[in-house]
Amino acid sequence: MVGAVLELVFTPDRSDAAPLSRQLAVYLRGLIEADRLPAGGKLPATRELAATLGLSRATVSLAYEELVAAGLLTAHVGQGTFVAAPATRTVRLAPTSSVESRNFVWSGLLAVRARALPLPSRLLSGTPEPPRFDFRGGQVDLESLPTSEIRRAFADVIGSRLPALASDKDPRGWPPLRRAIARYLVGRGIACEANEVAVVNGAQQAIDLVARVLLDPGDTVVMEQPGYFGATLAFTAAQAHLVGVRVDEDGLRIGDLARILRARRAKLIYTTPAAQSPTGAVLSAERRRALLALADEHQVPVFEDDYDSELRYEGAPIAALKTLDRAGQVIYAGTFSKVLFPSLRVGYVVAARPLLDKMVLARWNADVGTGTITQAALAALLERGGLERHLRRVRRVYAARLAAMLATLDETMPAGTVWTRPRGGHGIWMTLPPAVDPEALARAAGAAGIAYTRGDVFYADGRGTENVHLSFAALTPDAIRAGIRLLADLVRAHGAGRQRRRSAR
Repeated sequence: MVGAVLELVFTPDRSDAAPLSRQLAVYLRGLIEADRLPAGGKLPATRELAATLGLSRATVSLAYEELVAAGLLTAHVGQGTFVAAPATRTVRLAPTSSVESRNFVWSGLLAVRARALPLPSRLLSGTPEPPRFDFRGGQVDLESLPTSEIRRAFADVIGSRLPALASDKDPRGWPPLRRAIARYLVGRGIACEANEVAVVNGAQQAIDLVARVLLDPGDTVVMEQPGYFGATLAFTAAQAHLVGVRVDEDGLRIGDLARILRARRAKLIYTTPAAQSPTGAVLSAERRRALLALADEHQVPVFEDDYDSELRYEGAPIAALKTLDRAGQVIYAGTFSKVLFPSLRVGYVVAARPLLDKMVLARWNADVGTGTITQAALAALLERGGLERHLRRVRRVYAARLAAMLATLDETMPAGTVWTRPRGGHGIWMTLPPAVDPEALARAAGAAGIAYTRGDVFYADGRGTENVHLSFAALTPDAIRAGIRLLADLVRAHGAGRQRRRSAR
């Protein structure tokens, strides 16, 4: 019976770095701890279980030995291997039916692609209460929201257009919004028709849909490192092989990209050229042309995530990479969530029709489409110029907050601390002095009421522990100054010296 259960649910992941024996041991441990393998129960012989699971006998033996060493199994020569009796057992209530209540072991049922996803502790961990100084990304200044214009847009839509909205079923998005987006993108230098635009639930869904329709397991995706963690999660879920390209003050390093494309066949290049995530670097004009030339030479699509392009505080606006695309190989995605508010969850994608049609079909399978009332209200906001007015206001607000953060970093951070000086976006990328313990600093910062995003979130391979991402969008200049001063004291207290400070140029 035990062998039959294991045969049904245990699927080894041969792409995992963990040995198969360790995977099997972890799974058996879960069954034991969930009481699915009761104390005193006999396990199949190693030869029998190996044949059932399609593993080598040595693999099963190693798994058994690991659990014996952990005190979960006992082995008796000539008798077999048994589940060890626990020293103490929690008293359980009597079952309310003929089937005894036991924990369900999900670990063995998860798909291989789900098991490949990284643990979300860094991404999903929160704080018990709101921090005093919240420097985490993905936030906006709520006081700057065009509340009255948004309220009016929703009221007008519900009052006059509700019957039409109730019957709309276009999975590409509400047609008037797609037309409004096409007009809006003229400001980014992009000339497109409404039928080349699809509305999605934020740029993250655009990334996920491209991964679903373009990538097969084992395909290579080239992306910036450090880079946007949401893209890493989407491509990892698609079982793609991620290859990182370093970035500097001019964005993605084209020489490194060229060497990668010569060495291996890539299926997709992912980039954030307007405001590199998380460093804020702007991809230079020369590198933009070189990137598209390489992509054309090697016939690789380019995904342009233009998530923060509207938030530029210094110098002339930078045209989208898509404006240089003559072959239709650039997949362009943007979002309204970053400039309005995160919970809006409305974005858009512009792509060649063969790809866009498949993305729309995949999107329909997932959630059919974005709510039409929200789409209609956003279309009204665009048509009346409300979004442009809001952007003009919020650029001034964020520029002042960026200036406050840079000035306070200059004044307070100890020697060896390096940070970027972005011309746009939401945040700053900081490198801690070598002597600072990132774990100790994170604990101290949390205790002091400071929240920030740790750098290893932005690396697919676990690097970046010495980095910190600080967003200035949600805090006033006074709060930014107070929070950065406190953080600088903590950096100094956890190993940094008191010498002259410097910043990355």
